[in-house]
Amino acid sequence: MARGMLLAIVAALFALPARADDQWVTLKGRVVFDGEPPAPAEVSVTSEQAHCLAKGKILNETWVVNKANKGVKNAFVWLASDEAGSGARLPVHPSLKAVDVKAPEVDQPNCAFVPHVVALREGQSLLVKNSAPVTHNVRWEGSQVKNPGGNETVPPGKSVTISKLKADRFPVLFSCSIHPWMRGYIRVFDSPYYAVTDADGNFEIKLAPAGKHRLFVWHEGCGWKGGAAGRKGDEIDVKPGATQDLRNLAVKP
Repeated sequence: MARGMLLAIVAALFALPARADDQWVTLKGRVVFDGEPPAPAEVSVTSEQAHCLAKGKILNETWVVNKANKGVKNAFVWLASDEAGSGARLPVHPSLKAVDVKAPEVDQPNCAFVPHVVALREGQSLLVKNSAPVTHNVRWEGSQVKNPGGNETVPPGKSVTISKLKADRFPVLFSCSIHPWMRGYIRVFDSPYYAVTDADGNFEIKLAPAGKHRLFVWHEGCGWKGGAAGRKGDEIDVKPGATQDLRNLAVKP
């Protein structure tokens, strides 16, 4: 009788629904280069060399790979509810529902955009600064339907604000027409569940909803993780719990 009661109690415990706080999960992982990482390539600086090269050579940032662990920097990783990748129907944790009004920043100190890629949530603006003693400009262009773009001159010590960017599955390219090697990418999302990988290829997406969703990875050097099929993302089962480690997600040219 006692053994039967114990089994019933254990079964009941396993049948209990997950606690409310377990329904919001931190996803983490690393985007890694599949194969031998490319060597950094030097950019050909064709104008204002004294200023542009004052702090050393400018390297092409299409691929920035950590040799020690093959981690890929500047990859966009995000969670969405369906193959369209919009993420609009994902449940959002109460603490993340309000859009942060503080504008992320990009600077142009020595003829390169810093940072090279930027992730925004729809409703945020992007502040583009020029801390250099020379004039720059910023030109941005995405899909004609949602982010047709614009072009603004940025004098030394000044800044411009890019606003009203719309969430889209297509990235927004930004560049400087005065120094044509300067370029970077913006991605705009309509949920808070996105990240950009760091110098070790690591990413973290906090308070993601538990459930079956899709995970997307995009990098300028290869486009979608997995090629054309990657446009639909990878099925992912976000299980209740504090943290879920997705480990290594491989990309290649």
